[in-house]
Amino acid sequence: MPISIHKFLLILLILGIGVQVFISCSLKFPETELELASSGSEENSSSSQIEATSSSSDGDQYSSGLVSVSSSSSIYSISSSSLVNGSSSSSSSLLSSSSSRATSSSSRSSSSSSIPSSSSSSQAPCTAKNNTQTHYCSGGTLKEYGSLSYEGQTYKTVNINNQIWMAANLNYTPSSGKHRCYAQGNGNGGDTWLAPDKPDDQPKIKANCDKYGRLYNWETAMKLSNCSATSCASKIQKPHQGICPSGWHLPDTSEWNALRSFIEKEIFDNWEDEEYGWDVGTKLRAITDWKKASDTTLWGVDSYGFSALGSGYCVSCEELSSATGYFSGEKEQAHWWTATEYINKYTNDATQAYKNKISYSTKVLNQETESKADYLYSVRCIKNK
Repeated sequence: MPISIHKFLLILLILGIGVQVFISCSLKFPETELELASSGSEENSSSSQIEATSSSSDGDQYSSGLVSVSSSSSIYSISSSSLVNGSSSSSSSLLSSSSSRATSSSSRSSSSSSIPSSSSSSQAPCTAKNNTQTHYCSGGTLKEYGSLSYEGQTYKTVNINNQIWMAANLNYTPSSGKHRCYAQGNGNGGDTWLAPDKPDDQPKIKANCDKYGRLYNWETAMKLSNCSATSCASKIQKPHQGICPSGWHLPDTSEWNALRSFIEKEIFDNWEDEEYGWDVGTKLRAITDWKKASDTTLWGVDSYGFSALGSGYCVSCEELSSATGYFSGEKEQAHWWTATEYINKYTNDATQAYKNKISYSTKVLNQETESKADYLYSVRCIKNK
């Protein structure tokens, strides 16, 4: 019996020594536990937490948080580090994998950082140079042109801040009124071939109409009569169709101002616009078919597909044969009538109407007034809401 007791005590002593050796080895070589934990099977995943300290290069000691080890995700995260002898703090994450097995994203976790996904990278914004026959760049995104058919012509349309505009000037031939295709003239007797009795079917003249659209005086654009010298306020509807297609109309000053205000706000909000000094005129102007100013910041960038061209204008076109009338402004200016009259509140004069202007030598979209009878300008129609 005493021998049995001694054997039992000896076995206990050996077991105790073995436990102490195991614990000592575990504390001395913590990375062994990391390797064992990470190589475990997904079915029997385990995790452990190990405290650790590290020192910076300048001798400051850091007390770290816990090292979390998860064998199912093969991600080790070290976090919540704080400087013991300083004022700064830091956190870091360590991503490691001990096997080539694919793991689901739902099983991955980190207490201090997130892993970026390649799908989150954004595509570079477009510019007018990316425009195609079917798509235009607007607000940095390619959008599909709309389409409008009217009197044998097909026009592209664009949506700018929920205003749907024709993307080209109107090229409609009314049965009456004052209207012409653009043709270069100097007003010094060299324009007799452009007199009213000459048709607009000459190759150069027709090509200009196809490219720039037709030029109209205000009465013709509004499809009104007897308004050149007196007010036609009682005849102006809101919206006023004029010579535009059904469901479309000649925009008034408030609609042009809404377009201007929207673009001005986008310019203010966009650092790139401020960097290049662009304004409403440069943002609406097409990038080609304009006279090039020496200042490149004046060049058109066509940010919305509006594609304004230098369509020019005509003054007193019915008097071309007497050298009084003339064409001017091709590739240099664009003018568009509005559906709004200008009435002088002091003299009650109603011989003028508002129009908008873009020039190759300025960055802005100007709103001005001009004679309703004598000047022929372009028309851009806008869709009814």
